[in-house]
Amino acid sequence: MIIDESDADLDAFPRAVESGYRGVSSKQCKGLYKSLINKGRCVKWNRRAGFEKLFISGEDLTTQGGTAIQQDLALASILGITHLERNGHHYVRGMSGESRQVQERCLLKYPGLYVEDKDCVRLDIREGKLDIRSLDCPGFAS
Repeated sequence: MIIDESDADLDAFPRAVESGYRGVSSKQCKGLYKSLINKGRCVKWNRRAGFEKLFISGEDLTTQGGTAIQQDLALASILGITHLERNGHHYVRGMSGESRQVQERCLLKYPGLYVEDKDCVRLDIREGKLDIRSLDCPGFAS
């Protein structure tokens, strides 16, 4: 069982572990530093236990394409999270909220990550996976 929405402050995860929880969800909206701290806690407490007792999962909520998703992917990579819940992309039409210029820039600069879909650019999710190879470049997530 993981602590998710109730992970409201820096003491929430330690309290949850004392109550029997085994994991915590990293969300960019909760803050980069909180995720890094909670990952460090998992590593430290797992070393103390001598096995992988605790874990950190990932969820993007409504993180949309462009810089926000790239920052989210960078955080997940730093944390070693390889599977994230990407539910935010079911609620909006791709990058339709961005200017056409921004959409086209993302499409050209990050091939494989984005795809043209009718009249807007969206993440190119294939079999539940994102091709992030084009993100290995200077300026990533900035």
